[in-house]
Amino acid sequence: MVPKSEKFKAELAAVRARISIAKRRGRHRGFIDYHGCISVCQEFIDIIEYAGKVEERGEFVLAYSIVALVLINSAKLASSADDSAGGITDTQCYVKEALDKICSSVEYGSDDAEQIFLQALKDSQNKAFDGWDDFVYDLLQPIARLATAKNSAKLYAILDGLDEKLSRARGYRWYLENDRLVRLAAITAVDGEQAAEDFIAENLKYDSIRRVAVRKAVDKGDFARAEKLCLDKVNSSDWEYRLLRQWYDELFEIYIQTADSEKQTDLARELLIHERDAKYYPVLKRLLTKKGVWDREYPALLRQLSESLYYGDYLKILSQEGEKRLLLEEIRKHPSSVFDYGKQLSAEFSTETYALCLDEIRSRAAAADTRIKYRKVCGLIKKLFMLGGIAEADGIIAELRDKNPRRPALLDELDTLELKLSKKR
Repeated sequence: MVPKSEKFKAELAAVRARISIAKRRGRHRGFIDYHGCISVCQEFIDIIEYAGKVEERGEFVLAYSIVALVLINSAKLASSADDSAGGITDTQCYVKEALDKICSSVEYGSDDAEQIFLQALKDSQNKAFDGWDDFVYDLLQPIARLATAKNSAKLYAILDGLDEKLSRARGYRWYLENDRLVRLAAITAVDGEQAAEDFIAENLKYDSIRRVAVRKAVDKGDFARAEKLCLDKVNSSDWEYRLLRQWYDELFEIYIQTADSEKQTDLARELLIHERDAKYYPVLKRLLTKKGVWDREYPALLRQLSESLYYGDYLKILSQEGEKRLLLEEIRKHPSSVFDYGKQLSAEFSTETYALCLDEIRSRAAAADTRIKYRKVCGLIKKLFMLGGIAEADGIIAELRDKNPRRPALLDELDTLELKLSKKR
């Protein structure tokens, strides 16, 4: 399809109509609320999927134009809707995937590639992106690979303008990570791999660029360099673990690819015990089992975890390992968790489990002062009943009635509960 032809314009008009209808349907009392935003974003995603079919037909400029329309309208939506459900963020992900596909499929240096590149630069200046500059980078990063020696200066001018505007804001200069990725894509396309390597070496302080360097090292089989890039990041920073987790994960993946079980074991142990990352427990167990030392090391490891892990993670591990007695001891320290593990514990420690359940019910009942909270208390009594504590459930219902004669809402909920339980006997 010829760009700017009547058929081309008709296609875009149809997409604009779909967007307009979706927004109108999602608007309630003049505002696109929570549910309305979900509905609009779903239509946006459907349009992007349609653009994918257009791209498969080789109509790259039209496919780009459709996706760009969605991105521009997503920015408008972000300024005027309740996006608590995260639909706009999801739409952004679909947009980036679609643009990546289009820009990697169109022939580099072709008329279509040139038109997409120049139109994207123009679209990046749309007023809809004011205050939503991350959307601009979503647009520029995929199309940067289409830059040529003839037109790349226009892209750099836009990036410089964004830098000048955004640098005025105080605090962390978040946009620089995106800026460097866009520049890297353009440099690779225009100046070649060696220039890109030089740019990467000069910009390793940016996590996004360092990740690219790690991927390139791994692709070349240079695992020592990939490991060093990760270790340098981890060891040179005093940031908390949640901010460095990606680098630990990268490092662990490198050790998997090099089949270095010793380094895998050491790192899994460190992350589990010292960084309290419970996801590495099954990893460490598998590695130690493979080495034939799990049974020997398990008791000491469990003691360490009791002191280092968050109690919720520790309880899950005890449950998974069938350590019922230890689990019961821990739940005595954290009685609010008894209903999470009551079914497992009651099979062997019914008396102790029911007693803990009753204590928790009494505690919740004493603090309850609304019907919603009364219902939650009754929900716990029902769980106790389902665990097999039938007599105990009957007893606590009677006890709460006797202690709370002036709480009609509670008495009403207890009557309703008793009726439900009578049908399950």
